[in-house]
Amino acid sequence: MNILFAYPTCFNPQRGGVERVTDILAKSLLEKGHNVFYLNWSGEKDNIEYPASIFYLPSSDLEDPKNLRAYNNFLVKNSIDIVINQHGLYEGTYFLSRIKNPEVKLISVLHNDPFGYYDHLFADLMTLRDSSIKEKIKRVARFFLYGKVKGIIHRSLVNHYTFIQEHPQYLCLLSESYKERLKEYCDLPENYVRCIPNPNTYENIKIIPRKEPILLFVGRLYNKAKRIDYLIDIWQQLYKHNVLQWKLIIVGDGPDKDVLINKAKDISNIEFKGYQDPREYYEKASIFCMTSIFEGFPMCLTEAMQFGCVPIAFDSFSAVYDIIKPGETGELVKSFDKKEYVGKLIHLIDDETYRKKLSKNAFQYVKRYDIANILPKWIELIEK
Repeated sequence: MNILFAYPTCFNPQRGGVERVTDILAKSLLEKGHNVFYLNWSGEKDNIEYPASIFYLPSSDLEDPKNLRAYNNFLVKNSIDIVINQHGLYEGTYFLSRIKNPEVKLISVLHNDPFGYYDHLFADLMTLRDSSIKEKIKRVARFFLYGKVKGIIHRSLVNHYTFIQEHPQYLCLLSESYKERLKEYCDLPENYVRCIPNPNTYENIKIIPRKEPILLFVGRLYNKAKRIDYLIDIWQQLYKHNVLQWKLIIVGDGPDKDVLINKAKDISNIEFKGYQDPREYYEKASIFCMTSIFEGFPMCLTEAMQFGCVPIAFDSFSAVYDIIKPGETGELVKSFDKKEYVGKLIHLIDDETYRKKLSKNAFQYVKRYDIANILPKWIELIEK
């Protein structure tokens, strides 16, 4: 079959989770004899060698009629059978749905909790962006506007999922836990909804590497979603509990990098490593920390577990229960309860036997997400 992966930006697998998933799936499908193409509709380019040829739309304005003509001509010229929309929560869905050939199957993937930001809107609006008087006044304003903003987001969600319902296509979620909630908004036939988790990034890791006293964060430095500022607060409290031999390493880059470095400047044993391949840090770290407000199916959690890191996260999105079994493969904390988070970290640090048990369990448990187990689910959907 001829398969087109569509996304608004470059497909650099080091850039983020969606890009890594696309890279893994594309290479695996090519190995199975399928033909794979990429569509990047932003026009952004880089110098990376990709496993598939990339098609760019002629205009950076997605609604430009030239783009729709070019898109449908590309589908015909290359006899595309499947379009996999890797931007299913956003505006790309509207454009990609306008396929003239009814024989082309469109699969839209929701790479996040379909209602994550909506569910935790209040926590975001009430968070101070900085310590200025102006920002404190803005927070008061956001408090009074909360109901109106939530109503706007609710209508936007309803409109988006209604559109999907009215334009029959396959919808792929990352967790079964998202399916029931989606039914509140979208009355898609049962056979149009599929749940396929993200595959593991790494392969053939035979043993857990030797660990060091390191807490690790890997991800985009973007407080609105990832709440690394919470993690710095947690580390500051944790460091008072005689954990002097431990350190917190933060790997990644993003718009809040300078804010976070400034926040941590007077706190001991925090290292910012910037944007780089995180593998060597997964290998060394004993504990992996996530403090996100919402996620879809976070690859950094499963990547860390592949190297025997013990994951700890807020229970702020339902798919986290697919990955972390509390007290067995890691620890879960009531959403945004920093005190509880500190307490569970102290337990993990102080009780080495318990930590090693969770490490071994996590290392074994995450194998269920190896590409050998995930690819057949995609093959079934593609060939259906």
